[in-house]
Formats: sequence, C-alpha cells, structure tokens
Amino acid sequence: MRDKISPQASLVLGVLCERRCHLTAEEILSSLDGIGMATVYRALEHLTELGLVRKLLVGKKSALYEYVRKEHMHFVCRQCGRVYDVAADFSGMIGEAAKCCGHQVSWSEVTAHGICQSCRAQSRQESAS
Repeated sequence: MRDKISPQASLVLGVLCERRCHLTAEEILSSLDGIGMATVYRALEHLTELGLVRKLLVGKKSALYEYVRKEHMHFVCRQCGRVYDVAADFSGMIGEAAKCCGHQVSWSEVTAHGICQSCRAQSRQESAS
C-alpha cells in the first residue's frame, strides 16, 4: 500500500477536514478546481485505505465520505436523509468482541435510523395546522 498522499489526495482531505461533514464525491469535486471525478475517487479510495477517511453507505444513491476523527456513531433521518454524528464510546463493544471471540477490532461502525428532531418538529407543526 502506498503511504504517501498525492497533492490531489491532500486537496480532497483538505475539503473533508475543512467542511467537517459528510460529503459525496460530487460535493467534494465541486469544492476543487483542476482535478476530475476519477481523481477524486482514487484519492478517496487511497485515503480510506490509509484510515484517514471513512466511506459511509447509508441508503443514499451516492456514498458519503468523512474525515476520521474520534469514534462516533451515525444517525440517518429516514425522512430528510441527513446524517448526524453522535458521540459514542465503543470500548465495551470492542472489548466484548475480543473477549468472546478472540477478534482484534481496528474500528467499529454503528448507524441508527429514524426521524430527526427537525423533521419531527416540522411534522408536529403540520399536524397542528
């Protein structure tokens, strides 16, 4: 595996670090000049292999990408499709996986699905009208 980060991959990583949200490859590309979609996808693949970026498949047509920060889970609103980060401690789950099965866990991913607070409030307002 290549450990070096190309100038293009550095630009892609910079967008994810700066925006600090979940972005599609197309959204990343729209923030950059002078590189093409194939280059963005190659950069995202390499950054994912290096563990700097996480690829999220949350039921949308396009994958979402995020800069890997501290461990957290995701909440996906099934109404508006927005993805939220939720602080979480996975140390107990990781410890259990190691204890019961002898696995070595490098990272974990948990995604909850439901209706976000904003959509719930909007729905209540519409019902009251």
